Amino acid sequence: MPQFRKLGRIFHLEPSLQRSTTHAQVPTVFVKEDVVRVYFAARGTDGKSYPAYVDLAREDLTKIVNVHEQPIICLGKPGTFDDEGIMPACAITHGEEIWMYYSGWNQRVTVPYHNSTGLAVSRDGGNSFSRMFEGPILDRTPSEPYIAVTPSIIRDNDTWRCWYISGLRWEKIGDRFEPVYVIKYATSKNGIDWVRLNATCIPQAHPLEAFSHPTVIRYGGKFHMWYCYRHSRDYRDGEGSYQIGYGVSDDGTTWSRKDAEAGILPTESGWDSTMQCYPSVIQIDHQIYMFYNGNGFGQSGIGLAVLERWE
Repeated sequence: MPQFRKLGRIFHLEPSLQRSTTHAQVPTVFVKEDVVRVYFAARGTDGKSYPAYVDLAREDLTKIVNVHEQPIICLGKPGTFDDEGIMPACAITHGEEIWMYYSGWNQRVTVPYHNSTGLAVSRDGGNSFSRMFEGPILDRTPSEPYIAVTPSIIRDNDTWRCWYISGLRWEKIGDRFEPVYVIKYATSKNGIDWVRLNATCIPQAHPLEAFSHPTVIRYGGKFHMWYCYRHSRDYRDGEGSYQIGYGVSDDGTTWSRKDAEAGILPTESGWDSTMQCYPSVIQIDHQIYMFYNGNGFGQSGIGLAVLERWE
């Protein structure tokens, strides 16, 4: 059972004339030679999300070296899948390039929004990115007719393994539609074209449960996944809010859900007391860390926890 020790909130955004909110959402970690870069989604004055980053000292991840608050990917052309918002999901090295998988946002009329996954590439060390395609690489299909978004990707020899969020339906709760989604699995030979098995990795505890932001590592000969899960009722810092869950697998496809062993719990008060969400677990210099968001879906900032022991 993993046990994380919280190091506290390490980054948050102050109010600004350039942004509509203080969100620093969905921390996406990329390890550079001298710093650890954490990409996140801020929001402009128009309320649309865009990716920015903060650099942390590699020898002390609680020390901020640099903050880049400006967009590193521009919004898509009108009518494309990412013309109203971009959130980072996963950044990996591919040769001399950095590939960033990201969530694109569109507003809708019948339901609030639609999400799909895009791919952008950086050739300047991750300072800026350009989209590889105008369209998404993961989107709706005949068997998955809603969303396909927020992938966690591992290179495994010649196979790219991907765990992503797939929509099941929109549920009418009160006077609004709420999305219900689960974690599914896909593979690829090139990181672009994906074979989707349409099989749920983590079983729902009840029909109104939704999952987000899987993050997968290999440790001790097994696959380990952290994710966040919520109810579809009262989940905006209420009783149904996101909490961090955990699963383990021998092969990466069949998973055992073990939320009680996630190794991290909310604090009694403060920035992550009502919500813990969007975990990003990564090994840095022989140590495993978890970056995550707290209250308000990341409006309260980014926290850090270190794996203290694995019982």
